[in-house]
Amino acid sequence: MKNILTSLLILLSFSACKNQKENQQAKQLPKDPRQSDEGMRMAYQLQEKIKVSIPVNHQTAPVNAPADMDSADDPAIWINHQNPSESLIIGTHKEKGLYVFNLQGEILGEYPIGKVNNVDIRQKVVMGNDTLDIVAASNRNDNSISWMKLEAGKLISLFDRPQLVSNAIDDAYGCCLYQDQQNQQLYAFINGKNGVIEQYELQLEGDQFKQSLVRSMKVSSQPEGMVADDRTDKLYIGEEATTIWIVNAKASAATTMEEMTTARVAENENIVADIEGITIYPTGATGGYLIASSQGNFSYALFELESKTYLGSFALVDGKVDGVEETDGLEVTPVALSPDFPKGALVVQDGFNFEGDSLVAQNFKIISWEKIEEAMGLLPPVQ
Repeated sequence: MKNILTSLLILLSFSACKNQKENQQAKQLPKDPRQSDEGMRMAYQLQEKIKVSIPVNHQTAPVNAPADMDSADDPAIWINHQNPSESLIIGTHKEKGLYVFNLQGEILGEYPIGKVNNVDIRQKVVMGNDTLDIVAASNRNDNSISWMKLEAGKLISLFDRPQLVSNAIDDAYGCCLYQDQQNQQLYAFINGKNGVIEQYELQLEGDQFKQSLVRSMKVSSQPEGMVADDRTDKLYIGEEATTIWIVNAKASAATTMEEMTTARVAENENIVADIEGITIYPTGATGGYLIASSQGNFSYALFELESKTYLGSFALVDGKVDGVEETDGLEVTPVALSPDFPKGALVVQDGFNFEGDSLVAQNFKIISWEKIEEAMGLLPPVQ
């Protein structure tokens, strides 16, 4: 079993106790678990400090990749409003393209569109005379945005050629969508490893779609995970090694950023770089929770959205299926999907996917939000 392997690795590498200075050094200088056994042992040791553990009972099929390849990355959730149990998960394969899964985890479609990293979706977007469910993904094949619509369960490109981002972005990396509720305009935010973040507007001119750069900004080091809250016009940016930033998402707004100080890697002992995927579970008009993947200790940090209060962290451990390590992207929905997910679901990428004792290709795990709510002691949302 994976947990036996985990215990053995930890015993081989660490004594039962570490002094405070050693723990701080380990936190500030994490090794990439995928690159070294030392990093793996360190991450498991740090995970043991997380007090809340939630068993995982649902997952998707593995993506088509070697077991040791860093392949899957980021999910998005499409809601079937007529029949929520038939909702879909869109997942990226960072070397090949996009996958579409049902809630049972079965692969319904593969789309070899390139080296896509992050993906996001907005539904019921009015474009001319049409109402579309629009998907956007960062594509590292040609430093572009892949724009698609999801129609009858299939992804269809909106363009016949790559929609390149500017040369200011060194490598198209993180991606999220934002829809301005005042004018219903749709935008994609794209970031690069060099810290540049650009905002692109999707327009329809006649019968042709057009992508236009409207704004740019920058953080000091590499970002990736981003999420926009359409209700409050706020963009949340994960700067991997340091913190989470908040900026006004409106295209005409200033780019002044506010730091979520409760998410500082240097000060919150339960957040260990990298800060990877971030997502929002909305409640009411402006409330909810922000969830961030803390990759260096295989856990997830939970924040109250409006106050930015850090509420604690949880780990996803072996249940009916194996637990989760080194999550890249994640997504959450508050929609009741099925009896298994009565208050919605959190979907996370699993960096080390096991079947019994065997490491297999990466996949996505699906966790009932009700289980998270119970384990973290969250109050029911105010309606």
